Amino acid sequence: MADDARWTLITTGLDQLREQTPFKEGHTAPSRLFSNDDARVMHLALDEGAELTEHLVPSPILVQVLEGRIRFDVEDESHDLGPGAMIHVAGSVPHAVTAVGASRIMVVMLDPRRHTHR
Repeated sequence: MADDARWTLITTGLDQLREQTPFKEGHTAPSRLFSNDDARVMHLALDEGAELTEHLVPSPILVQVLEGRIRFDVEDESHDLGPGAMIHVAGSVPHAVTAVGASRIMVVMLDPRRHTHR
């Protein structure tokens, strides 16, 4: 990817992400796309039924569904999210993700210097 101090091309699109990170039967396949002092960008390929059990991240996150459907649980709410849907979660708020079908999500961790996955 092209890169200089002022910009970075992180991905050219879904075709690249599909090739780079294939589904793993029954599991989640993570791929780090970008990381610097301001943000960390992860792509996760979640096979149908794969779960990210309840966890929290100290830094705020943005999660966007790229394809498929997920159930996103945060606090006392459950959200059925499809392609294009995006959710923001403040730092240190417990949340969980379940792939309703084979799905791809993009996770952006803001201020990853505070990032320690718990």
